[in-house]
Amino acid sequence: MDSVEALREANKSKLGKLSAGMPRAEAESIMGSDAAGGKLGDVLFGRLQHLEVRNPMREELVRGADGADYEVLFYYTDLRSRDDKVTDDELTPLVFRDGRLAGIGYAYLGAQVPKYASTGR
Repeated sequence: MDSVEALREANKSKLGKLSAGMPRAEAESIMGSDAAGGKLGDVLFGRLQHLEVRNPMREELVRGADGADYEVLFYYTDLRSRDDKVTDDELTPLVFRDGRLAGIGYAYLGAQVPKYASTGR
């Protein structure tokens, strides 16, 4: 198992330790700030693993349909295609409102933020 795959699997496992209402700092502590890939030590099948991932992959501040601001952290949890890039459908969003975990996943995010409604995994 390469380091990118190991991080992806660890992230999936850690999602089960999260619960609605927990403070953002606690959720971030559980998910960690690890990074993997993109280094000379990450040679996979004789070639450099160019894909580089980190926790979180990205962060957004979005306005919900209810007028509330939501902080969203996206974590790498799924592999759709082995193509040396990470796409949105390979990420799981953690959605925070007022500093607390409000929900996990695109279904929850789409229900709050219209621009994500069509993503709906």
